[in-house]
Amino acid sequence: MKKISSLFAGAAERTHALNKQIASAESRYYWWFDHPIDWERPMRTLYVTGWCVSREGKEIRAMRARFGRQEFAANYGIERKDVGAAVQRIGFAIAIPLPAGKSQVFIEVQEADCVWRAISTQAVFGASDGESAAPIDPKYFIPNPGANPRIEFWLDRPLVWPKKIRYLKVSGWCLAISGDEITEVRARMRKNIFPARFGKLRPDIGLRYDNRPGALRSGFSLNATIPRGRSQFIMEARSGEGPWETFFLHPLRGPIFREQLNGEWKTAGDYARWIRCYDRLEREDVQRIREQIAKFHYSPMISVLLPVYNSNLRWLRRAILSVQKQLYPRWELCVVDDASTDRKLWPFLQRCARRDPRINVMRRTENGHISAASNDALRLANGDFVALLDHDDELAPTALYFVALALNKNRDLQLLYSDEDKLDAQNRRSEPYFKSDWNPELVLAQNFISHLSVYRTDLIRRLGGFRIGLEGSQDYDLALRCIEQIRPKEIEHLPWVLYHWRAGDQSTASSATAKPYAQEAARRAVQEHLERTGIAGTVVPSHGVYLQTKYAFPIEHPLVSIIIPTRDRTSCLQKCLDSIFEKTDYRNYEVIVLDNESHEAETLEFLAELTKYDRVRVERIDGTFNYSRLNNRGVELSRGSFIALLNNDVEVINDDWLSEMVSRAMQPEVAMVGARLWYPNGTIQHGGVILGAGGIAGHAHVGLRRGEPGYFARANLAQNVSAVTAACALVRREVYLQLGGFDESLAVTFNDIDFCLRLRQAGYRIVWTPHAELIHHESASRGFDDSTPKQVRFLGEVDYMNSKWGDMLQRDPFYNPNLSLGENLFTLAFPPRTIKPWQSIAP
Repeated sequence: MKKISSLFAGAAERTHALNKQIASAESRYYWWFDHPIDWERPMRTLYVTGWCVSREGKEIRAMRARFGRQEFAANYGIERKDVGAAVQRIGFAIAIPLPAGKSQVFIEVQEADCVWRAISTQAVFGASDGESAAPIDPKYFIPNPGANPRIEFWLDRPLVWPKKIRYLKVSGWCLAISGDEITEVRARMRKNIFPARFGKLRPDIGLRYDNRPGALRSGFSLNATIPRGRSQFIMEARSGEGPWETFFLHPLRGPIFREQLNGEWKTAGDYARWIRCYDRLEREDVQRIREQIAKFHYSPMISVLLPVYNSNLRWLRRAILSVQKQLYPRWELCVVDDASTDRKLWPFLQRCARRDPRINVMRRTENGHISAASNDALRLANGDFVALLDHDDELAPTALYFVALALNKNRDLQLLYSDEDKLDAQNRRSEPYFKSDWNPELVLAQNFISHLSVYRTDLIRRLGGFRIGLEGSQDYDLALRCIEQIRPKEIEHLPWVLYHWRAGDQSTASSATAKPYAQEAARRAVQEHLERTGIAGTVVPSHGVYLQTKYAFPIEHPLVSIIIPTRDRTSCLQKCLDSIFEKTDYRNYEVIVLDNESHEAETLEFLAELTKYDRVRVERIDGTFNYSRLNNRGVELSRGSFIALLNNDVEVINDDWLSEMVSRAMQPEVAMVGARLWYPNGTIQHGGVILGAGGIAGHAHVGLRRGEPGYFARANLAQNVSAVTAACALVRREVYLQLGGFDESLAVTFNDIDFCLRLRQAGYRIVWTPHAELIHHESASRGFDDSTPKQVRFLGEVDYMNSKWGDMLQRDPFYNPNLSLGENLFTLAFPPRTIKPWQSIAP
């Protein structure tokens, strides 16, 4: 009895001590739990995330969760920019497998004195059928047993650590916060060594650790082949010739059979997990959406047009049900049967109409194909707007709500379109297309308007509806005819997946080549669009199912001044000039070489030789290197109506590079055109610029190999972008001078980004084309910015850009907020940068 009494007494003392710790925790720490929102909801795995910091400024070394004698280590030190600039790495994440039934969980903190202190206790409920989806990327919940106090690091990739994998790509950054700087990174598995490509530019890390050598070039990437069976994936770093130091450990298992290939491309998307975390409606969400709809000042009627022909009744039933499940109530469904031979179809539609008065049906006496059937559905429509739906596709329950919400914010809208994904036969969602905002160049290469597309009814009727003879691309043709009549500000992109496209055997969702007649109809639609708008050009197929517009030139080709700043390194400049002279089919150009204090005898001799050529001028410009000043001086000296800005370390690939760029720069409202640049190893170096990537801006499609299309073929299609690199860019001379040229306070970096942002601010468009191609030996003349003075200068330019363009850098209109701004661009963002609108009080 004494023993039992002492046990109870000990338990009581421990409980009292814990309660005392929790009571005093608020005076010792600040903390916040982001997840879970509802601690008592039954769960298989409890995911706890948030942040914690000492009120007294003491270092927190670790956190954990505990119930009973079981302990679960937290991943502490996650970056939290939302909390405050001075204490950013205070986030934590803990994954706790729960036993069945009720438990009491304690969240505990450890400081340098190694004492664990409880800050919170919660009652939780374990259930085998409970939720188990992580609220944020699961990689955040992995504690690191290989942590090294001298080394800070982060892994951007893989997004999720798979249980079994053959090939693995790892990327991130690694930095010594004490001692000598890191010079090498590698991975090790058993006896296998995988060296990393170390020293990649990481402006975000340079900013965060501005006093640490090597911070700016702390990025790395590596490829590893995972051996069969279980093994430990070990990441190591070293300084100079010093010993290798472990900084990360993770168990992995390679498949037994070699033919089991890596499915990392699927893992990188992990769309099912993204849906569970960010695209699932809870009961509370539905209630708040309905409350918001009730407060709308404008409630337009939306007519959903649904032409059908011998439709699969299983999919058609789901399509109709998806309309009936709309949270926005003011809709009607206009269904037209295009004289189907399936005898079950029309009776089915009649039953639907009898059961729901919002469904209007009509049966054609003869088959007229989809354009004729769509026109009949349009005649049935009574709505202010029409939405287009195919007979085997589905709308998200929030589709019409988002449309109505946008119209409450802007009643002048004429055309709205959303993001989309695909549905398989098991109704599993995949392949989300997170689209650009309105992109007038991209729409000539790819129909990104459908789906979901919603039009003002009067606009479509005024244009005569859907055109007969363009079946298969009748919606593409409709979109092109509509945009001819409206202004860009009357077009709205809804960055939400509101349309689910059925990927059947004969559906273009499954394969765009399933309907070859649709491809020719698309080419005709764009060609006739050019003719109606008075633009001279020819539309041709490109990269399979997409399109390329080849613009015509006037009889007199305008003069182009090619401006090339240089300093020494004759071989670079010579390769550049030789490629221009030998491979440029556009003949009306001059070359201005700007020599910035070359001193090597070989270079001076070569520059003197260049002056003998009629179309080449060499101008010496002394003073500290300032890329902006050099180009501004070059433009002052130029005679051309177009300026081609060119680095001295590029080489021309295709003969029509300059013709392509000039022809696009001559189009209305276009002021600047960028090219597709390749590294010498055959991977993309520049595919346009994405604002916000890596902190300020980053290049799109970096690392793709020739033949790889990129995200929904965007690496292969001409399109509008927010900026392009001046390593190869063409700009109208009058516009360059009108804007005052490059900002000379940006001596080396971001001058081209700054100029492009000023172009956009002035109302001009910027185009990136993959049809002008060059090789870029990046920074061959000047070297990389790896010295302390250069880092200081670079970080000053970063601060300048943030202070000048902070708001614009946060939202690139041509890059979707559901896509990541980390190293792996065009992958899913965890979390997305969207805010659910029903969280606001008013529409």
